[in-house]
Amino acid sequence: MDIVESILMRMNPKYVMRLSVVCKEWRAVVARVERMMRKTPWVIVQKYPKETFRLRSAINKEDSFKVKVDGFPMSRNIFFKCSHGWLVAVLGLCSPMVLFNPFSGVWFELPAHEPTTSFLCMSSAPTTPDCILLAHDCLGRLYVWRPGHKFWTIEEGTLEYCDSVLSFDGKFYAWDLSTESVTIFTVLPLRIRKLEVACPIDFAGCRHDNLSLAESCGNILLVYVMNRPHQPLLIHLFRLDLEKEAWIKMTNLGDQALFMTIPNNHATSVTASEIGCSANCIYLTGVWKLFKHVEFGIFNLDNNSLECFPKINKTRNKKCIYNRLWITPRFS
Repeated sequence: MDIVESILMRMNPKYVMRLSVVCKEWRAVVARVERMMRKTPWVIVQKYPKETFRLRSAINKEDSFKVKVDGFPMSRNIFFKCSHGWLVAVLGLCSPMVLFNPFSGVWFELPAHEPTTSFLCMSSAPTTPDCILLAHDCLGRLYVWRPGHKFWTIEEGTLEYCDSVLSFDGKFYAWDLSTESVTIFTVLPLRIRKLEVACPIDFAGCRHDNLSLAESCGNILLVYVMNRPHQPLLIHLFRLDLEKEAWIKMTNLGDQALFMTIPNNHATSVTASEIGCSANCIYLTGVWKLFKHVEFGIFNLDNNSLECFPKINKTRNKKCIYNRLWITPRFS
């Protein structure tokens, strides 16, 4: 079984899931492998409107797999968000939000609503009973969906515009660059605590989609990627001090690494020694000018250097729309 586990850890996560039905012993091994895979982000590349995804490992840089999708309308969906191993898409104006797991093939539509809701945050996978999914509309109203619910719950009161929302320890944290404020809230019912937390650097003229909140070792972090024309890439990192209501400048993540998708306003923290990635680094991917011909990059906080990894397959179809996200494989 140890040999089987060693083989499965080197396989396409989609095939690992399929092999779980071979026998009880393999199913038990796959359960152990999945727990490790959930901690390891992969780059998932969508070439819309193709019927496949491509996975690339950030640990073993040359590992790349194709994930074929069966029974899902890929030609009608572009995924711009990812949370807990699930991709999020909106079919179009006045269309319902769609959640899709590319590894299990499971997908479902969330309740339709007009005006159309936009995804904010998800506390856990939508297949878990404690999941809370947040969305908002153009009027600033906050919507809540729980597994099994046929309709959205619209909270009494509004949540002001925010650039990034994070779920951690039963609460949600929202950051608004324009007002430099942190909003801590719970839902059902909505309870809000707002903190005026000034940043120690000037964010004037900063792009809002280069900001992200992240949780790391129990701390709330703010990550800002500063990509200025004709200048080296810089990343500013801060830790939220709730007692002092202040952002504290950080220069070292220790044994942690962050995986950030731009523009997605989402970052995930992992223990580097546990999954085999580089410590004190920020892994970047997404759809922005810097990564036009690059799959992902690794920014080293020790020396502020960026190492880029070009696409394995350099052919580019101009008719396709390319999108890249970090995803942690989940089989349910």
